[in-house]
Amino acid sequence: MDKVVIGKRLRRSREKLSLTREQFAEKVELSPQFIAQIENANRGMSAETLYKICTRLDISPEYILLGNQPMNELQLPYVDLLRKIPPDYSGVFEEYVKNFLDVIKIAERKYEL
Repeated sequence: MDKVVIGKRLRRSREKLSLTREQFAEKVELSPQFIAQIENANRGMSAETLYKICTRLDISPEYILLGNQPMNELQLPYVDLLRKIPPDYSGVFEEYVKNFLDVIKIAERKYEL
């Protein structure tokens, strides 16, 4: 595993949460200096530290270690909007999305060369 890449992913994850290094360190009960050393690839981290960071801040360990973001953990801008849909409307919304995808397929076929 490449400490430089892991450090960059950790920094991106921290910045995505809009946390300073100090705020991040406080949440995971580590020193800001230790976080800086990891982010700057001057130090690695134990499995225990990785676990602590990932569970307390809801960060994917698969992303930190491998760069993969599992589909069920993608944080897209509209996910919060989808969560606001009342349960009674979930069937209607699902049907709407299916119809929308059908329209996209038709448009793609129409404009294929």
